Amino acid sequence: MRAIDLQVTELLSFSEGAIDFQGRRLVLHSLNAFAHLRRDLVEMLGWQQTRRILTRFGYFWGHADAAAMKRVFQWDSLEEWIRAGERLHMLQGVAHSQIKSLTVPPEKPFEMEIVWRESGEAREHLLEIGRTDAPICWMLVGYASGYCSFCLGRNVYFIEDKCLAKGDRVCTATGKEADRWGSVLKSHLPYFEADDIRGKIKTLTKQIRERNREVDAQRKKINALERQHLPPTVEARSAEFQQVLDLARRVARFDTSVLITGESGVGKEVMARMIHQCSNRASSVFLPANCAALPETLLESELFGHKSGAFTGANEDRRGLFEEANHGTLFLDEVSEISPLTQVRLLRVLQEREIVRLGESKPRRIDVRIIAATNKDLIKEVSDGRFREDLFYRLRVVEINIPPLRRRKEDIVPLSRHFVEKISKKLKLPSLRMESSCIDILQSYHWPGNVRELENTIERAAVMSHDAVIRPSDLPQSVIHSRLSDIPGSTDPFHSNLQELEKAHILRVLQSTEGNRTRAAELLGISSTTLWRKLKQTGVS
Repeated sequence: MRAIDLQVTELLSFSEGAIDFQGRRLVLHSLNAFAHLRRDLVEMLGWQQTRRILTRFGYFWGHADAAAMKRVFQWDSLEEWIRAGERLHMLQGVAHSQIKSLTVPPEKPFEMEIVWRESGEAREHLLEIGRTDAPICWMLVGYASGYCSFCLGRNVYFIEDKCLAKGDRVCTATGKEADRWGSVLKSHLPYFEADDIRGKIKTLTKQIRERNREVDAQRKKINALERQHLPPTVEARSAEFQQVLDLARRVARFDTSVLITGESGVGKEVMARMIHQCSNRASSVFLPANCAALPETLLESELFGHKSGAFTGANEDRRGLFEEANHGTLFLDEVSEISPLTQVRLLRVLQEREIVRLGESKPRRIDVRIIAATNKDLIKEVSDGRFREDLFYRLRVVEINIPPLRRRKEDIVPLSRHFVEKISKKLKLPSLRMESSCIDILQSYHWPGNVRELENTIERAAVMSHDAVIRPSDLPQSVIHSRLSDIPGSTDPFHSNLQELEKAHILRVLQSTEGNRTRAAELLGISSTTLWRKLKQTGVS
């Protein structure tokens, strides 16, 4: 998991009277109301006590958020976990946060510079108290200190040096471990002092986990009862796919022939449509033709058209796809499957820009852009004599190879969100959303069917979901179990008997559910009673 993948709609769930943030209840408050509270605290308690209260408030808040992020997600690195705190602050509307620099152990000692633009805390101070001579983003400082302290497991303190409330353009702060601040920290330290915040957070985390298990059990019971009666342009994050899109956009402006290659399901037709939409032919038609779907005679008739009486059943003159796509784009999918004779005729179209209908001798001029696609190695097809070399080079003026989804894991999250939105319209589920706990599972799967399989998986999960929320339990078992196979302690299948393999698999599933037997039984596809019996037989306590 990466910090940039956090999205507020997947972190929060809303119901009447409650906002849930991964097991913790939140409330919305007014900036104006909090500004009044700050003023009252200053007037009643003085500046020193107010600063201490608000710094400790932020410190506990940061600790709790860091614990939630650790409990819910598997982070790619310590750095990503720390960056998630800055991302959360922004999603929560506290400030527009930006990490200016960050170093993390063990390579270097921890140090972080952060910029807060449009700090809500500074705005509320200006609103009710006015301009100040010293930085006053005490909650922001407390939050950053608490969050990073929890992540590193040792005390980290942030000190604010610039602040909107004292006339600076932005608010900025620097965070270091306590022993690296030296004497500078002495005057700030009293505002952070509190009773065993980390211990309280651990207790809270344990309570939330127990509560989530109870909620999951209740949800499964509800789902079981219900089953008795009922059943664009996507953001590209991977550098490899960004290069592919850049090439596609550049070639789209010209009428050059393009060959799109890649495994089945990577989205070759989607890429062809994008090229068409970015071209000067966008206002004309885009016609796809699957060259593997028709026998040779029918394919030639489909592509080139025919004259009445050209063959049995040809009762009238008919225009082919080349003529129908005139001034537009014709997409030849699975072009490697066309016969040698059709290859000759296609070569003539590319060379002369004219076609001859079946049963005619009169050539007809056409103005069509041709984009071809295949999931085969055309160079090998040429060397084996199954595909004409001259046609190959005519089609492959520019080749665009789309990498499989397993090579661009970064694109799984935006693609999944795109499909959730698309399927919500298709299935007429306007409130359909996906729980953030699904992200790690989707990113762990190898997706042999590529983007097409991902879309089908999301649709299947949407159909299986309860209250239009896609949860891990709604995903196919094949996707879930692929993640379980990565759990440490797996048994070598070639040196184990069947009972040992079964025991190892059950233990891996239990480990993935943190000992939740009800959930483990569901993942294994057996009842809780059967799981209990198998555990007893294998001697697992």
